[in-house]
Amino acid sequence: MRRFPNSLIFGAMVLVLISCNSERLNQDTPAMNQGIPDETSYDITITEYNGDRIDYTLDAKKIERFYDRRLIKAYGVILQDFDDLGRLNSTVKGDTITVDEARNVVIANGNVILNSANGRVAAPLLVWDRNVDEIFAPQNVTLIRGDDVLRGNNFRTDIKVSFAEMNTVSADGRINEKEFNW
Repeated sequence: MRRFPNSLIFGAMVLVLISCNSERLNQDTPAMNQGIPDETSYDITITEYNGDRIDYTLDAKKIERFYDRRLIKAYGVILQDFDDLGRLNSTVKGDTITVDEARNVVIANGNVILNSANGRVAAPLLVWDRNVDEIFAPQNVTLIRGDDVLRGNNFRTDIKVSFAEMNTVSADGRINEKEFNW
């Protein structure tokens, strides 16, 4: 019977001890990359229904859908919102729109235009909380109603632009002396 040298046995044991230390066995596994969408589509229209009526439509050049986060990122977008009778409330256009279905929030970013019968709003960013129908634009915003133009920031309204609140306001337009009480 052949005997192995003691140095070979000792070397094998050291190798086993080094390769099986607890640091190598207890490594953290990084979380999956959240930037990879579950679905990507091009030149698409998404129609959201509330019961049997259309709530909104979203036309986009590209969308990325994230199923686990219930999130849609759309690029080159036109979003049309409809009222309870199926009539068009307003249209939102933007470079990108993110629809967070879990929180019921829509974020429009980049060259955003909101058009309604009550006015036109232009801003770099609009956040629409659909739960309370409130739109907020924290940055510079321009509101146009007829020949009147208001500029400001921290703008707040609803999807129909039926009211407007903003800070640091400047205006262009005509003042009717009969309507203005000095």
